[in-house]
Amino acid sequence: MLEKVIESIEKLPSPSFVVQRIISVCSKPDASSEEVARALLMDASLSARVLRLANSAYYGIPRKITTLSEAVMILGFKTVRNIALSVFTYDMIFKNQESVVDRKKLWAHFLYTAIVSETVAEVVGYPLKEEVFVAGLLHDIGKVVYDYVFPKLFETMVKIAEKGKMNMLDVERELGMPSHELVGKKLLESWNFPDLLVFSTAHHHSVESLSSDFFLSQVSMVQLGDVLANLIARGRSFSWGDPILSPTAMRTLKMKPRLISKILERAKVKISKAEELMEI
Repeated sequence: MLEKVIESIEKLPSPSFVVQRIISVCSKPDASSEEVARALLMDASLSARVLRLANSAYYGIPRKITTLSEAVMILGFKTVRNIALSVFTYDMIFKNQESVVDRKKLWAHFLYTAIVSETVAEVVGYPLKEEVFVAGLLHDIGKVVYDYVFPKLFETMVKIAEKGKMNMLDVERELGMPSHELVGKKLLESWNFPDLLVFSTAHHHSVESLSSDFFLSQVSMVQLGDVLANLIARGRSFSWGDPILSPTAMRTLKMKPRLISKILERAKVKISKAEELMEI
């Protein structure tokens, strides 16, 4: 089955030239706000949506941002890149005409995990919180692949998970299917996305299986973000079993109950301000 999924990946929507250009430009240490804005302006629709989201309550800018260059200067390259990637991911989920599952729930889980993962990064003092946001955003992209490639089967998987109060990972194992972690990893590798995003997608349920410590902290943040997002909104990820915290992730982050409570409290406030991100 994995071979069929890999063959079908080429048929899925992939990041446009403009989105790829934005990712590339924002990765350059010598990039300017004008260069990022020029990349965005190559797609008028994307530009308008990025500007609208930059002015949303989630980012809390006290005055109206009127130009893309201003958005880049105020929010930063990586935040603007994350908005563009959020728009792409949203479109990818909702363009699937064959889907028969509640994609609004899945998008909410993507977004909530991104927000909670970013909050984990803030609380533990990790400086590159924007990287963790996008890793959280894309962590379950393998489920979107299944929804495209096997829409009826995926609907059945979702129903089995809900009826049996099971996690999607366990449903995949019972049906002898590749995990959505592995499927998502294959997709992001085919897009040549950064290693952090590939590893976070491939190991957000299996932090212990990371072959090196290079991305251990970041993947641990996404693992905790995913678990807490599932606690905040059960079933949005199409998993209905009890979320399982990774002992390795908890040790890596030196996580204590008091810190988890702080993360949850802060993340819930941020999610309450993210209504406009739900309808990109």
